[in-house]
This record gives sequence, C-alpha cells and structure tokens, in this order.
Amino acid sequence: MRHPSELFIKSLLIRGKKDNDVASLLKEYGLPSIPEEEVDGYLDDLIASLGVIPTNLYDEAASKWLKDNKVYYLVHPDSVVSACTRLLDNNAIKRDVYVSLLGRVSPDDLALHLFDAYGIDISSETVKAFKHYYFDVDQMSVDDWAPLLESMPGSDPSYYMSALDGGATVAAYRLGRELNVSIRDAVKEAVTGLYVSLHEIRHWSASPSKVKVLSDTVSALSKAHGVISTADAELASVAHELRQFKLARNNTKPVALNALSEGRHSGSGKRDAG
Repeated sequence: MRHPSELFIKSLLIRGKKDNDVASLLKEYGLPSIPEEEVDGYLDDLIASLGVIPTNLYDEAASKWLKDNKVYYLVHPDSVVSACTRLLDNNAIKRDVYVSLLGRVSPDDLALHLFDAYGIDISSETVKAFKHYYFDVDQMSVDDWAPLLESMPGSDPSYYMSALDGGATVAAYRLGRELNVSIRDAVKEAVTGLYVSLHEIRHWSASPSKVKVLSDTVSALSKAHGVISTADAELASVAHELRQFKLARNNTKPVALNALSEGRHSGSGKRDAG
C-alpha cells in the first residue's frame, strides 16, 4: 500500500517509534490512519527500505543518510517545515488543506485562502513542504485513497473523493471560493487529474491492479470527452434557437398600436381623436 504521510511515518520509525506510537501520532495529528490489517506489513516494509538507521542522527554522516531518505528536515526542521504543524492545529483548516491538495489547488491559492478564511499567515513554501512531508498526493493512485479517506477528519469520504475526481474546480467550490469556469474548463481539471494518475502508474509492474486502474481511467476519460461533446452540442443548439428567434423577431412587423387598443390609448378610455 501507499500512504500520503509516508515521509512523516519514516521519520517516526527513524526516531525509534513503535507501531502503536506511529498509529497514535497519526491520529493525534489528524493525518490519515493506516488500515489496521495493513499496519504490520506496511511498517515492516518501510523499516526494511531504510536499512541500517544511524545511532546518532545529528552527525555529518547521518545528515547525508537523512537527506538520501528525504526526511532531513523532519528531523532537523527549519522555519518553513516547522510552520507545517500550524496546518494540523484545527480540523477545519486540515479539511480545507486536504481537499485543496486532493484537487490540485496551487500552493499560492491555498495560502491565500487560509489567510482569508482563518487569518493564518502561511507561505506557499510551507504549503509545498506540508504536501511533501505530510500529505503527498502525487505518489497516490485513486485506488490507494479508498481505504484512507474514511479516517480523514472534517468530512465524509465523498467530500474528499469529489475533489479527487473533479480537480481544482470542485475543490474551489468546497472552499467556498469564487471561481468562474466554463464546462470545458471544469472537465479539463478533472482530465488533468486522470492524466496525473496515468503518469503515476506507468512504472508499475504488470498486475490486475494496474489493468483495473488503466481501465477505469480510460473509461473516465471517455466520459469526460462525452461531457464536452454533449455540452458543445447543447450550447450549439441553444445558440441556433436564439439565432432563429432573433431572425423571426426581425422579420415580424410590429402590430400597430391602434389595432391593439382600437384607438383607446390616451388613458381616458375614449377613442383618440387622431
């Protein structure tokens, strides 16, 4: 399995945390949990991938080892990475961050939203660091999310899945932010997400799981194409009707006022003298 907080989990294992500690800290931070049936195998695989863990994490050799494993700044946080924990202090903030990252909202737009909605001054660099260390959506496929969305705080799985499927347009709607888009733009966002999934799985070895994801993605792309084609056809039909209405209106001579009122249009009820 894959987990969006994999680097954070690795940093916990490096610091000697046991399985129960890891599960408790994920819950405490409000990060997706590891499915109970997957805990042992997943954590064992991560430990095996780390190899020999240095006994002293603060010497020069350990620094290189930590950087090779992409967790250096979780063990030695700078101001940017330290600020990530501010995004985990409040369930409403976490919900907005999660739905934004699932929908591929840009770090700049998310940072602006957090300031507008919560008054929290977070840089786009901190958003990028949070995505990298705590909620890395880029390494996840759609199937990877299924067992994890149940444990995410703030809302039900369908809330997050809609942004995963619909992209930034749906995420912006969930955030309550104004976003004027055409049908074509909205579908383009969803298709971009599907292409990301295809890019992620292209290096997978051949397996039934890969075939299923490919089949589902191709089906979704076909539906997206159908939506655009249908929308274009409907808009063309509406444009045609409006054009016909305008032509009909231009070709119709207005009925004379006298014919409509029998000459009684002075307001007196009497026939007009003229």
